[in-house]
Order: sequence, then structure tokens, then C-alpha cells
Amino acid sequence: MLSATDSCRDRLAAFYHWGDRQSLTVAAWIAGRNRVSVAVLRRWSEGEGAAERFEEFVAETSKLRRRLATSRKRRRTPAASL
Repeated sequence: MLSATDSCRDRLAAFYHWGDRQSLTVAAWIAGRNRVSVAVLRRWSEGEGAAERFEEFVAETSKLRRRLATSRKRRRTPAASL
């Protein structure tokens, strides 16, 4: 079975080598919803010559995490206060 980090690395490989933006989105979802080793992903990305694309992944993951945090706050709002 693959770890979340390995699954993320698999999707990042498709993004890095074939420019598959959907794979970037899936990698961000994996990282946003699971614990992944960012240090491992960064080192691997640098070894693949994809340091700039890794920064795209970091930005996409950050955007996703902000959206998830916002949606969680909305769900916690009591119905009476709406």
C-alpha cells in the first residue's frame, strides 16, 4: 500500500513530466487531507529538476487548505445565527 507521501509523489511525477494540471490538483488534495512529508517531496522534486513546479504544488496546497478551513468554519456556524 502506498503512503500519502508516495501517492502525492506519483501525482506530482505526472505533473512534472507531462504537465498534467489535474494531477497537480489531486496531489494538492492528497496533501491537504493527509499528512505528507513535505521535506521528502521537496528533496525528491529537486532531484527531478522540478523545484519551481514544487512551489506551484505548495501554493496550490495552501489555497486548498484555506478553502477547507473556511468551509469547516461555515459548517460549525449554528443554524440559529444564520
